[in-house]
Amino acid sequence: MHPGRTGIGSIRGTRRENLGVRVTRRSEASWQGTVPDGGGRIGLGSGAFEGPFTLKARVESVERATNPEELIAAAEAGCFTMSLANLLSEAGHPPDDLRTTAEVTLEQLDTGFSITRIRLNTVGRVGGVDSEQFSKLAEEAKATCPVSRALAGTDITVEATLEGG
Repeated sequence: MHPGRTGIGSIRGTRRENLGVRVTRRSEASWQGTVPDGGGRIGLGSGAFEGPFTLKARVESVERATNPEELIAAAEAGCFTMSLANLLSEAGHPPDDLRTTAEVTLEQLDTGFSITRIRLNTVGRVGGVDSEQFSKLAEEAKATCPVSRALAGTDITVEATLEGG
C-alpha cells in the first residue's frame, strides 16, 4: 500500500473503522416450485435489472435467464474495474478504457456446491503506464475491492493486459 493513499481501494490496517461512508444495497429473489422444475425471479433494488432464474440457467447455457454465479461475476468485474480505475487515477494515469471479464466457477464437491474460483481478465488502455505497473495495480485492485474481500474464501486470479504494452 502506498503511503497516504486514501482512495476507495484503501485498507486501513486490520481494525475496521467507519470513515463516514456506509451504503446498504438490496436485491430480492422469489421462487416457485421444486428446484429442478421450478423457477424464480431476481431483481436489483435499483431497478436496473429484474429477470428469471432457474436451475437450468445455473448449470447449462440458457439465454434470457440469470443465476447467482453470473450476478457474482458481474459484481466482481464491476468492483474490480472501478477499483483499478481508482488506483490508476491515484497514480496519475486515469484509464482511457478498462474492460474486465469475470468467470465464476461453480463445482459440486463432496461438501456440496461451492464457488471455487473467479478468473478476472482485464484489458486496459492507459497512457504512461508500463505492463509491470499495470499488472501490479491490477493485483492491488483485486486484493482491495470490497467484492473481492467479501469473497475472500474463493481463489481469485487476475490476468492483466495493457493494450499497446
